[in-house]
Amino acid sequence: MTAHSRKTWLAGAVTAAAVAIAAPAAAQDIVIGANQPGSNFYTIGAALSDVLSEHSEFTGRLMTSTGAGVWLPMMTTGEVDLGTASHYEAYLAAKGEGPFPQAFDISMIAAGSGLNVGLYVREDSGITSIDEIEGRRIGSGYAGSPAIDVFARGELANAGLTYDDMDAQPRSTLYGGQREDVTENRLDVFYASLGSGLISELDSTLGVRFLSLDPSSEALEHMREVYPAVISEVEAGPPGVKEDIYMTFLPSYLVAYGEVSEDAIHATLDALVEHNDQFRSANPALAGWTTDRFVTTEAIMPYHPHAVSYYREHGMWSDEMEAHQQALLEEFAD
Repeated sequence: MTAHSRKTWLAGAVTAAAVAIAAPAAAQDIVIGANQPGSNFYTIGAALSDVLSEHSEFTGRLMTSTGAGVWLPMMTTGEVDLGTASHYEAYLAAKGEGPFPQAFDISMIAAGSGLNVGLYVREDSGITSIDEIEGRRIGSGYAGSPAIDVFARGELANAGLTYDDMDAQPRSTLYGGQREDVTENRLDVFYASLGSGLISELDSTLGVRFLSLDPSSEALEHMREVYPAVISEVEAGPPGVKEDIYMTFLPSYLVAYGEVSEDAIHATLDALVEHNDQFRSANPALAGWTTDRFVTTEAIMPYHPHAVSYYREHGMWSDEMEAHQQALLEEFAD
């Protein structure tokens, strides 16, 4: 190498080093665990990922799988930071109960919209109240989706009933064969979600009626002996809802692993709060993810401490919420 070429190489090396030093660090990923495309949880995760990437120093990245049973263990290895799940699934995972043999160090970031579910009957059945279903034929078991069986038992508990009070007939899945169970009168009482395609179809052809839950504190306590149920009022109008009724609400939770940084969680909540319109406009299913729902005394598991600090800074954390949080912390410490 000549003296001239050596000088040229050194100058280039110094320039390259200077550029490398001056270049900003690459954005850090926030990895969000979610179910596969087509699911409500995928919709939530995809929209959050996009808003995070556009409006923060972090890059949102979606990690899809068959469900929380896959992405929860990936939190413990640092591969996943946040996740979307139903409130009860998240509760069981944090407790280490049901299908989760170990407790996962997860806490809530925000509560969002979910699904209203309940028991329904054919319009021509003559049944108009949940008090009238004792002894009737109902599906049970749901081996392919065991959580459904828990939810259905909660519905019965609201009326002071168990499967022993019914003519319970095992089913492997919720919707597989339910159309025939209804149209061919194989069962009398059915379980489904409000707004499902099947309910719309059946209501337009045969006519179906969702049965209102008893909203009393005593009836709700019976349900919560089965699982931590939440109920909400549904106005008349949707298929199967003939008058204002009470139904079970299964909210979706956004959860975070315990070791996720404060910056990452605050950036996530900024994406949801400061850019809420953009987040919700990504899909009609996200319309219910309004900021007034993020912090709720209906929460069944504690909020992450970094989420609490964010909500306090933004005036979204009340004394009532603090009392509820402390009660949950005591419960989960057992």
